[in-house]
Amino acid sequence: MAFVETVISIVSEAQAEILIFLIAICAHALLFSGHRIGKSKCSVEKPPPSAQTAARREGEASPTGRIVRAAPTALVRAVQAALATNSGRDRLAAEITTHTAAAPKELKADILSSLLSAVGKAVTRDLLAACDQVVGELEISPTVQLYEGLLRGHVLLRQRGRFDAVYAEAEAAFGALPCFAVLALRSAIHAADAEAAFAKLPTLAIAWKSQSPSVAHGQLFIQLVRFSTENNNLPKLLEELQGLGMFVPWTVASLLNECANLEDKSSLAKVRQLAAERGVELNCGAHAALVRAAGTAQAALSALDEAAAAGCAGREVLLATLSCASRFDDRTLADAAAARLPGAATPHDVVDGLIQLFAKGGKFEDPDADEIVLRLYSERAGASDVTMDAQTEWLVADAALRTGRHGVLGKVVARAGEGARQIALFKTFTNQGRFQDCVSAFRACPQKTSGLCNAVLDACIDCGDLKLAEQLMAEASDSELADVVTYNTMIKAHLRKGDMTRARAAISAMRSAGLQPNSVTFNELIDWTIRDRPDRVWTLIDEMKACGCKPNQVTCSIVLKSIGKSSRASDIEKALLVVDEMEEPMDEVLMSSVCEACIRSGRADLLRKHLQRQRTNKNLHIKGAHTYGSMIRAYGSLNEMDEVWDSWREMRKRHVIPTSVTIGCMVEALATNGHVDAGYELIREQLQDPAIRPMVNAVIYCSVLKGFSHGKRFDRVWSVYEEMKAERLQFSIVTYNTLVDACARSGDMGRIPALLEEMAAQGIEPNVITYSAIVKGYCQENRLDRAFELLEDMKKTKNFSPDEVTYNTLIDGCARYGLWDRGMAVLEEMESSGVSPSAFTLSVLVKLANRSKRPDKAFELVESLCAKYRIRLCVQVLNNLIHACTAHGDLPRGLGVLQQMLRERIRPDSRTYMLLLRGCIGAKATLDAFGLLRAAGGVAGGHPRLASFSASAAMPKGGLPAPVVSEALEGIADVCGDEALALQLLCDLRKASGIALDPKLPMRLTSKAMRKPYGTRAAAH
Repeated sequence: MAFVETVISIVSEAQAEILIFLIAICAHALLFSGHRIGKSKCSVEKPPPSAQTAARREGEASPTGRIVRAAPTALVRAVQAALATNSGRDRLAAEITTHTAAAPKELKADILSSLLSAVGKAVTRDLLAACDQVVGELEISPTVQLYEGLLRGHVLLRQRGRFDAVYAEAEAAFGALPCFAVLALRSAIHAADAEAAFAKLPTLAIAWKSQSPSVAHGQLFIQLVRFSTENNNLPKLLEELQGLGMFVPWTVASLLNECANLEDKSSLAKVRQLAAERGVELNCGAHAALVRAAGTAQAALSALDEAAAAGCAGREVLLATLSCASRFDDRTLADAAAARLPGAATPHDVVDGLIQLFAKGGKFEDPDADEIVLRLYSERAGASDVTMDAQTEWLVADAALRTGRHGVLGKVVARAGEGARQIALFKTFTNQGRFQDCVSAFRACPQKTSGLCNAVLDACIDCGDLKLAEQLMAEASDSELADVVTYNTMIKAHLRKGDMTRARAAISAMRSAGLQPNSVTFNELIDWTIRDRPDRVWTLIDEMKACGCKPNQVTCSIVLKSIGKSSRASDIEKALLVVDEMEEPMDEVLMSSVCEACIRSGRADLLRKHLQRQRTNKNLHIKGAHTYGSMIRAYGSLNEMDEVWDSWREMRKRHVIPTSVTIGCMVEALATNGHVDAGYELIREQLQDPAIRPMVNAVIYCSVLKGFSHGKRFDRVWSVYEEMKAERLQFSIVTYNTLVDACARSGDMGRIPALLEEMAAQGIEPNVITYSAIVKGYCQENRLDRAFELLEDMKKTKNFSPDEVTYNTLIDGCARYGLWDRGMAVLEEMESSGVSPSAFTLSVLVKLANRSKRPDKAFELVESLCAKYRIRLCVQVLNNLIHACTAHGDLPRGLGVLQQMLRERIRPDSRTYMLLLRGCIGAKATLDAFGLLRAAGGVAGGHPRLASFSASAAMPKGGLPAPVVSEALEGIADVCGDEALALQLLCDLRKASGIALDPKLPMRLTSKAMRKPYGTRAAAH
């Protein structure tokens, strides 16, 4: 009942208003029912509402008011894709024609102008030429908008000649429009053509006489003033403006501002005089310029008083005054500015300036600095909702902390707002090591958020205060502020301490709070686990998938970085499987990581597969020089030189400037694949390019030096070395180590003293690699005593100690001459020095045992050292074991090593089969040779001891070269005396994919068989 009465009361009170409203409607109907609004002469006819709505859906309103047809999205994308690949005019014209030809003729110009607008600053000369071509071919009548788009493009590209031609066409078609004149003025300024610039002023005079011009016109006028002052044409500009009656408040302010910036007092006085003569009142901007132009603090104060008298002591003038106060170090000016603060809301940047001047550590710090800052904040900014400058917020918070004003502190923190500004405020305290102040500010915040809590928690962890972090974590959980980021932060903290148990407990607590671990959680766990227990990573990834979290690019990067030479084959394959299962599109950084991981692990098969997939991936657009370097390096490791060159040319075609690393990868790919001269020529080409020349360094040259050295072209090594000196390249220890290695390889040890002197002159100390290379040279010259003397010298130095390479080199030197006891003494010293043997050490130890006629010792050493140092066998060690067996007539044991190789999923290479085949021929084991050759070619009926392995596993990496096959087949025919079996095997091997055959081999085998007496041939059959 009460409700009904209330409604009746409200209605009765509103009766008068309702009655007046009804009377107004009736009066309007009587007066205007027959009246229609006619079109003015200058109005633009509008389409019917439905048509106009449809047009707006497809286009945008032009400055003249008519709807401009928007370029189809497909056309914009096609043109942008073509521009990204530096396509020429013809392809661009074809794309535009394809998407434009079907449109009505009256809309074609709109489509072109909209296309140019969509492309914006990415416009190119070819695109503008393509538009001209399409206009001619399709007989398009350019509109104002199309001319404007073309002119804007020519201005951006600084094509003055072409701009003038198009401008002439546009002016002939539509007259001297202001929009054309604006662009012509910009073009003239870019070309430093003052006469042409001033010629466009009459057209712009009407727009510029406005009291409030557009932002674009204002900025253009400032450019004109700046251009005139820089080219000593300001008097001429003033004369032109005076004649056109363009001395209005905003132009005067711009002129005074530029004169103040250039400290041109005479021009400033001239402008002010002209303004006074024409009765132009100075606005706030003009008064601010006069304050800034003051040469003394007193002059600035006078200018401030003048501005105040004119009622212009606003934001601009006050900021200029504060700038002068700082410049002249004059507190009186700052006080004068403070005294003239408006009574209403003070502009926040003025308050910022005052606080920064008066705060502790500011220009005018005094004993009451904190009180002054807090008073300014409370009186002038505290009640405002405008966000202050970040530095000001920190200064106020700092003053509040020192004075114990926690209410003000909380207000500042709250006003900073949730997000980056608030977190930055806390970071400022932690970056200064004031962690307790950070916590105090957090406690003072009236409304705490998850983001703020996480920032403080992160600060606790950075400062190593895990106890306080756990306390804050508990508070966040109790107040329901803890989110996934909060728990992840704690998990990271526990992992940093190496405490996986507590990290797991945090995950359990997260789940109990109704939150689920995300990819960040698992990435933290994987990153820690992969360093400590890499074998457990795959369990974590399975757990990650079970929780519905797909591995992302970070996951893949972490896993790929762990892949190295010693990684198991299964781990490498699993890592690449994680990459394949990733839902995110692969970017070029991840692609580089995949390439590098495959190269480090020596998995050419996986690298080749990955690169083939990358070629067909249309979503992956490579733009970075670093990625091109990885691709070049990858193709180089596969000896795919065509792809190496294709990658380099593609990079240069796309105008990607190569870095030193990219050039180094290219030169190294050429040099390591036998194209050393091409690598050298590439360096010379880069030196001719002024933009790239600074990128060429001594490290890049080192690849060429190594290539010539390994190819025994030592004369080229020293000629390139002289060239490097002539180029005044900065040598490093790498350069000299390469040269010392060349001396060792060539036996030219006499050059080394001069190189060492040169190093000393440049302040470069020899390192362990330098000494190891010299040791290698002495070993090759059979000067082992000198090599061991150098080892003793190395042990006496304090900067470094002999490393694995040094000891391996000495063991190899002992192996050359079968010095078993001395070599074993080096191994013993190596172990006692704390240097762990590697797979390469095993290979030289097996070689030592072989040369010392102790094959059994080779197997004992391999077994004991592998167990002791967890060394993973490689093909080189196993090949040397096979050699030890075949060299001492123990072929069955050598075949057993081949079986071990396949069991451990180590693929044999051509040397494996060469050693075994030579052993078979030497022992006249014809059937063994027969079976091994068939196995190497993947032909059915291989060696019975390899029957349990797949055919592909037994095939040698890279196939079996023709010389090895020829040697084996001719050995079966000659040494074993079985020409028929050799011919039969030759026929079978012709069908094999992994076997290379000498085309002359069949004729040689047939001739040998024919020369054998008939009776012997018959007996053989």
